[in-house]
Amino acid sequence: MGKQKYIILLLLLGLMSCSHNKIYEKYIKIENRNWKRDQIIKFEVPVEDTVSLYNVTLAIRHTSYYAYANIRVNMMINYPTGDMRVKDYNILVRNTDGSFFGDGAGDLWDVTHPALEGVSFPFKGTYVFEVQNVMPLMTTPDIMDVGLIVRKSKKKIETTE
Repeated sequence: MGKQKYIILLLLLGLMSCSHNKIYEKYIKIENRNWKRDQIIKFEVPVEDTVSLYNVTLAIRHTSYYAYANIRVNMMINYPTGDMRVKDYNILVRNTDGSFFGDGAGDLWDVTHPALEGVSFPFKGTYVFEVQNVMPLMTTPDIMDVGLIVRKSKKKIETTE
């Protein structure tokens, strides 16, 4: 009995340490499961720690009726200083055999895509991430939610002395 308690305690500590590095996680629901090209999803991420490095992950939740092998998005980062960075992503949602990537539960699928790894946020303040659907359709059906997850990286900023 004591061994089981010890194992449960280790599992709980492991789960807490994983979520401890997460500084932001939010999902925005897509109305009627139809993501329009002109619908920009905004995430406001407050950053106080300018010394750490971060990993930024895009998350897409779709139905099993999603007809395409990928989803193309554009992510714009607006810095507190007014600077802006833009990057395009081609997020694969299907394997070559047609099955879905990610975690599935019933008709729902969650796909995560590492957008930025080991990136620094050099200024304190709010960073605004804007994610836009850039598929070659006016409306992309069967997209339920778009999410953004920001975690502190295990990597450290290298200093030169």
